[in-house]
Amino acid sequence: MNPEEHGGDLRGMAAISGREPGALLDFSVNIRPEGPPEFLFAAMLRARATLSAYPSPHAEEALEAAAHHHGIPAARFLFGNGSNELIHACARMLKKRGVPAVCIVEPAFSEYALACRRAGLELCHVWGGLARAKGSGPANEDGGLARLLASAPSGAAVFLANPGNPSGIFRNPDEYLACMRRRPDLLWIVDEAFVEYAGPEADCSLVRRAPENSLVLRSLTKFYAVPGLRIGYLAAAPELIAALRAEIPIWNLNAFALAAAVAALTDRSGFAEQCRRENAARRDDLARRLAALRGAEVFPSAANYLLFRLPKAPRDLRELLLRRFGIALRACANYHGLEDGTWFRAAVRLPEEHLRLVSALRAVLSGRASVRPAPAGAAVPALMLQGTTSDAGKSVLAAAYCRIFLQDGYSVCPFKAQNMALNSGVSPAGEEMGRAQLLQAQAARVTPDARMNPILIKPHGGGMAQLVVRGVSTGHMPILEYGSKTDELWRTVTRAYDELAHGRDLMVLEGAGGAGEVNLKKHDIVNMRMARYAGARVLLVGDIERGGVYASLLGTWMTFTDAERRQLLGYIVNRFRGTPSVLGPAHDYLLEHTGLPVLGVIPYLSDLVLPKEDTASLSRQENGAAAGPETLDIAVLMLSGISNFTDFQPFETEPNLRLRYIRSLQDWGAPHVVMLPGSKSVMRGLEELRESGLADKLLAHARGGGWVFGICGGLQMLGRAVFDPEAVESPRSEAPGLGLMDLRSTFAAKKTLIRVERAQTPLGLASGGYEIHHGVTENGPEALPLFRRHDASGADRGICGYVTGRCWATYLHGIFDDDAFRHAWIEHVRASLGLPALSGQAGVYSLEKALDRLADTVREHCDLQSIYRALGLK
Repeated sequence: MNPEEHGGDLRGMAAISGREPGALLDFSVNIRPEGPPEFLFAAMLRARATLSAYPSPHAEEALEAAAHHHGIPAARFLFGNGSNELIHACARMLKKRGVPAVCIVEPAFSEYALACRRAGLELCHVWGGLARAKGSGPANEDGGLARLLASAPSGAAVFLANPGNPSGIFRNPDEYLACMRRRPDLLWIVDEAFVEYAGPEADCSLVRRAPENSLVLRSLTKFYAVPGLRIGYLAAAPELIAALRAEIPIWNLNAFALAAAVAALTDRSGFAEQCRRENAARRDDLARRLAALRGAEVFPSAANYLLFRLPKAPRDLRELLLRRFGIALRACANYHGLEDGTWFRAAVRLPEEHLRLVSALRAVLSGRASVRPAPAGAAVPALMLQGTTSDAGKSVLAAAYCRIFLQDGYSVCPFKAQNMALNSGVSPAGEEMGRAQLLQAQAARVTPDARMNPILIKPHGGGMAQLVVRGVSTGHMPILEYGSKTDELWRTVTRAYDELAHGRDLMVLEGAGGAGEVNLKKHDIVNMRMARYAGARVLLVGDIERGGVYASLLGTWMTFTDAERRQLLGYIVNRFRGTPSVLGPAHDYLLEHTGLPVLGVIPYLSDLVLPKEDTASLSRQENGAAAGPETLDIAVLMLSGISNFTDFQPFETEPNLRLRYIRSLQDWGAPHVVMLPGSKSVMRGLEELRESGLADKLLAHARGGGWVFGICGGLQMLGRAVFDPEAVESPRSEAPGLGLMDLRSTFAAKKTLIRVERAQTPLGLASGGYEIHHGVTENGPEALPLFRRHDASGADRGICGYVTGRCWATYLHGIFDDDAFRHAWIEHVRASLGLPALSGQAGVYSLEKALDRLADTVREHCDLQSIYRALGLK
């Protein structure tokens, strides 16, 4: 038999398509698109321990599981290497029993007729009809059954399917039971390969109620998506089971198939009901899309496929779809009664894949399918960086690929569906977005846009978080309630992605956290669900600095479904110190066990000063110069709600300066300058400072002539009091500040989001930055308003900071990014402390140079050509 008659011949279809088998979108086989459920993977993993022993001769464990599942004796079951083996065994048994003929209710699975012809049986075909769509005319399948009951010779056998294949028609089992009672002289063979999709077992299956003149075929291949394992079984009277067992070999189920069969039949996870619900919704989506094609007739189905007719389809439609779009469709010309070349069957897959199929069909039917699209098949090629953990380096690597693709002449745009971070910035349009996506936008040289990070979650303690949607705060909520909003937020995410992707050559996506967090997968909108929507090829990034990177890569791969694994392109080992050749055995192991290569080993770049994604990247150790008598010591107070800590990263470029992070009294040392960073929870931060004793240290430092610099939340903490009458941050209405500055701040529901291109500073030099805060601050006479915003014309646009002696504070994030201001401030502080001037030594904080250097390094240490090929760009 030609394999294409059944569909699923990936090698043959790939040869026609000119693509790799894994690049095809296969609608020709009716398999759950996500692949097997996780409990089957777990069962097969456990089965590895049994490979050194023969499996049970007749799959006894599976027989017991089937008996328990269906509530009838194990002697009434027989397992086969797929239901196909059992169909051929039935035909051979029928021949030995001398049945006069086999009647096949058409249209039907072609294997019934093939098995009977091979066994030398006489065939008769009875047209069972097709269920018509509502309003398109009466169904005629009842007439087919009536003819069968009237014409079938005594002693004959009958092959039929419920639901029908390819029709999808499902009959109430009581109808077949009535037929079996009317013709007890016939042997009724009912194929229930797709019955799990029709409804719960008790309502839809004949297995428990089948009379002695029947045989019921079942398949675990379709519903549980394990065609590679080949598992089928049948239920019949013990006498028939004994006759059939003589037609098949022992040990016909291997250890993996046996383990999967037992797991499927004993599952109590709720998978079956969930799978039915998903399939019903997806089937409706596919039916609606197909019905919109001009002239199409779509037939109702209870299975996971749809039969449809395209009267004006070209004769070579199947080959056109393969060659031009990499899409495989089941042509139905080998079904009895459907030979005219206008009938097709499509498996139910995912909505975004349905769209690809129908778009391709529309192009072919209209004669517009003259240009072959990219093999990846997505409207816009997309590369996605996912990680085994948080802080694996996804954000920086996404920026690197944005810059690489830009350098290579592509219009590229970054995207991260959802970010949980306190490190945010402001777009030119006054929208709040993740700091990492601001950097990636700069790498791609595109204007930052909140759609690049449509969902931003800003936790602020007590299990609460602020939700920012498309750059605008929507208020606060318990973090645990976030999952209930994911369907709504998903629509926001996909709309933002589609808007950004339009007209681009390429999209670079970033995932969040660890992609293998199975407890979070149900509500995922940022990792593999987003990759699937974008049609993205995924690089999985692991941080070798953490240790166990290869186990993390392998473990994350194991948590993915089959469909998700198909999107994986390979692995990136990040932050490696040493000679890459020593990693060869580990890379070979990954390739052997997962079939995917390591496509890059990125060296550790210790002096690459780029804004970091979150506090996980901050070490307890100091950064910069070693302590010395002429070294300026700057300490940043690390509070639990710290935000925008990237404000201090430019100091990492400076000579004779030590930047370190204080978390406890033991870390205090002898700082010259203490920085109070921004905070998402100012009142809680004040409590932490007092409870830890750091507040007393800070006050003593200031009284002793030490420098203090507060930014945003740090500014508010330095004042005399903080008020929160609307419970924006805290249920407390007010709290005393540290009292180092004559300031009073009140939280307001409306958030201030301002990009400040130019601000006057106490040093007479301009700087810039951005403001993100709820607080409105009033100053007394002792706090001088020496930081002021100016517009392009030089007009004063309001206060953005204050000075009281050596206590300076501003609302401007990013104020130290400006080299001239930072250098002048450092020299001013050094002079006030009696430290010698730096004599022309100064650091350069250039994100452009850093991004180019990053891109050069990643380009040198990754297989960029393989990435381009996978994206269909070279």
